[in-house]
Amino acid sequence: MLRAKRFYFFDFIFFSAMMALIVAIFIVMSDDESQRQQRKLVERTVYNSFMSTLAQTKSNAVLLFELQYANQAISGLLDQANQAKESPEKLRKIIENLYQSLQPQFKVSRKKFPFQKIYLPNSQPLLHLEQKRSTDDKFTNNKTGLEKVIEKHKPFSGLSLKNGRYVYRYFFPIFNASNEFIAVVELSLPLAKIKSSLADGSEVKYQYLWAKRPLLAITQKSNVYRDAALSKSFLVSLNQRDEGTEGIALSDKDLRELKSKFTAEQSAKLMQLKRFSFNTQINGRDGVVMFMPISNIYGYHVGGVLSFIPTMKLYISSVEFNVITLLLILLLLVTFLYALKKSAHLYQIKVSFQRFLDAMPFPIYLKNNNNQYCGANKAFCEFFALSKRKLFNRNASYDHDFEAFKVSMSDVEEANGYLEVESIPVKGDTDLTYKMYCFSMAEQGMPKQGFVGYINDVSNYKSLNKKLTSSLFDQSQFMDILPFGVRIFNLEGHVTYVNKALGMINGGVTNEFLSSDCEAVFNCMECHTNVCALHKSRILKTPQRIETIKHNNEGEVFTYEVSYHPYYTVDKKIQGVVELTNDITINKSLLDKNHELTLSDQLTGVLNYRGLINAGENYFRLAARSKKPFFVLYLNLVGLNKISIEHGVDASEKLIICFAELLKETFRETDIIARIGNDEFVVLMNDSEYEVSDSRKFPRLGEAIKTFNMQANLAYRLVCDTGIVECKSAVHDDLSSLIKDAEQVVYEQGIKRGLSN
Repeated sequence: MLRAKRFYFFDFIFFSAMMALIVAIFIVMSDDESQRQQRKLVERTVYNSFMSTLAQTKSNAVLLFELQYANQAISGLLDQANQAKESPEKLRKIIENLYQSLQPQFKVSRKKFPFQKIYLPNSQPLLHLEQKRSTDDKFTNNKTGLEKVIEKHKPFSGLSLKNGRYVYRYFFPIFNASNEFIAVVELSLPLAKIKSSLADGSEVKYQYLWAKRPLLAITQKSNVYRDAALSKSFLVSLNQRDEGTEGIALSDKDLRELKSKFTAEQSAKLMQLKRFSFNTQINGRDGVVMFMPISNIYGYHVGGVLSFIPTMKLYISSVEFNVITLLLILLLLVTFLYALKKSAHLYQIKVSFQRFLDAMPFPIYLKNNNNQYCGANKAFCEFFALSKRKLFNRNASYDHDFEAFKVSMSDVEEANGYLEVESIPVKGDTDLTYKMYCFSMAEQGMPKQGFVGYINDVSNYKSLNKKLTSSLFDQSQFMDILPFGVRIFNLEGHVTYVNKALGMINGGVTNEFLSSDCEAVFNCMECHTNVCALHKSRILKTPQRIETIKHNNEGEVFTYEVSYHPYYTVDKKIQGVVELTNDITINKSLLDKNHELTLSDQLTGVLNYRGLINAGENYFRLAARSKKPFFVLYLNLVGLNKISIEHGVDASEKLIICFAELLKETFRETDIIARIGNDEFVVLMNDSEYEVSDSRKFPRLGEAIKTFNMQANLAYRLVCDTGIVECKSAVHDDLSSLIKDAEQVVYEQGIKRGLSN
């Protein structure tokens, strides 16, 4: 009944909140604030999109430079070019070799960066990859950013005007094996190509607007801009090309339409190359126009991106306003009718709740916080021969209550919301025993509102005690026929029960275990207070499990699984711990054999990846503590799939087995050899005197492979990529990161092989 009233209150709050929300939405729909917020969101989206595109382009330039120019062959030719600067004939031959070396990679890399050049340290142009040129050819005299790289020997990038068009230029210094600065590489990308990267399949259109450099020197340049047509020839270099971006570019018609809608303030910001946006329409489509300035390599604004982003805007006409107002009135009327209906429904709930109480066969009553009766069923009134009118009299005080029911709300709260009163002398009955149960009434997070009590006849429980004694005897017999040992401990750690199976396991009499401590008659490998499973189970109230070894009277060794499980009373209080001892000698032996099989490779007999990690982690930690050299050698057999296709799977498996035996013969017994994939092997070398001169070669293994290919007389050759990395405590946190670094060396060799092919 109390909950029904509260439900009515929360329903009223719910409907009030719903009405307030509808009105708030209506107000928001009629306000222009949403349009301003939308425009701000569009500005952030366009800016972040452009910045992320430039960041990705820079990342591509760094990767292309590392793959195409950072190798010994290229640096060797550049060293020769520096030495032959004064000899045009020699320099021409070196440029020819350099061009032939880079041209295959350039065919692939030009898709990302079509313009690539190489300069000498004195800023002298050396090679133009787009079209073969030597020092006799005329390069464009635009050294913007090149001087900074030559001066500071650090990479530099930025926007620059080049041959009448704006390009993003990325400069990278090149050093030889002696760490001497020998050349500068330039990777250039026309800014117009970035426009296609911004297209996302939507109807967003972009147009780059650039300030003409001759106009920058004109004093009255604003007048010139104002009289010009806003098109591709206005604020744009004459040599600018769209390069396949017409589909996402603003047309001349769109640009003229936009110019007619610029306010004086917006036109001034456009001339001053300042960021701005506003809502407008183009070709009947609502949208946001945004201008975002772009800086050159010196940080000066030289132009910007003009974009149009279609948006959806909700307009409310006067007719729609009247319809919405009418709907709100109807909604208010429906809410009022629902409240009336709900009131009648709550009354029905109250009646149903009382009928439910009256249907209970035992006496039930309810008291509020003031210890006044607020509810009772028929069984309660009949039990005490009282009328409900007299029972619910608000003037009746707590002192005039029945002697057996002098239980207040404070008594129930002291008992944590649940109270039992046994052996209540009610109605003078001597042969019957009653028990009263009291529960506090409160929802989660709400204050208590009273308590519920009911009376129960517990006379039958006395007869149940006799039956319980008989049941305990049957339980003892059942425990003795179990095939595993059972001990029961109380909260003090003393044994209260032991079955026959446990007595046979320990070779003693069962009665010797009773009332004794665990350690007095039973010792295990973890018999210590801090690690004792029995102690943990009793304190933490969670199951525990251990394995231990025992010797029988004949000296035979057995392995047992001992588990501890706390058990509880009816009121969920821990009563003790049950110990179960099971013989797992046979299962343990089988598991050990299975574990051994899971750590080795079936084909070669060496360790697999799991075995490598298990054994290698100890090597890794030992090397870290002792600070001794520790190396990882990563090996990848090349062309194994081709051998399988041309000569059969047996041939490829034979080659894998031969390679594993070759590794065993080449490395020390203390080194760990593992096969971690179909054609991938790893060797761990601990406390080795080896010094890494070339991370891609291991000379001793290379000689062994060369000897094998000469003596094996096979139709195919054994070829492998090699990557060796020394462990550095500042770089490698674990063994997996060290293996990944060695794998990266092999992976780069595969990439270079693919580029050369």
